[in-house]
Amino acid sequence: MFGKRMQLPERCPQCSARWDRGNGFFLGAMVWNYAVTVFGLILGVVLMTLRGWLAPGTAIGLGLGIGLVFPWIFYKWSWSLWLASYYAVLPNELPANAGEKHPLLRHEDSKSPSASLDSERD
Repeated sequence: MFGKRMQLPERCPQCSARWDRGNGFFLGAMVWNYAVTVFGLILGVVLMTLRGWLAPGTAIGLGLGIGLVFPWIFYKWSWSLWLASYYAVLPNELPANAGEKHPLLRHEDSKSPSASLDSERD
């Protein structure tokens, strides 16, 4: 998904899907990165300090180190998690699925749901 360095290509080399879907789309990856950093790692450091397993000075140093280094390391995976969660919720946004309806939205017949309700009332 990523080339050299931390640069996301404009399109997927496999399916040519656009990664950046517009202004603010990067916020999803940022939320994943922030959530994993804060709730997965820094919260662990705080809990270890409260239990007495880490000294407060060590916890501050470890928390700062994690807070500064881990988001940079986790950047690629946060984009992967964001794209996976985005396309899991909106599968029709993938170019390969553009013509299909979501399985939960399909109807057995070609009538719309309101047309089938109207026919039941008659």
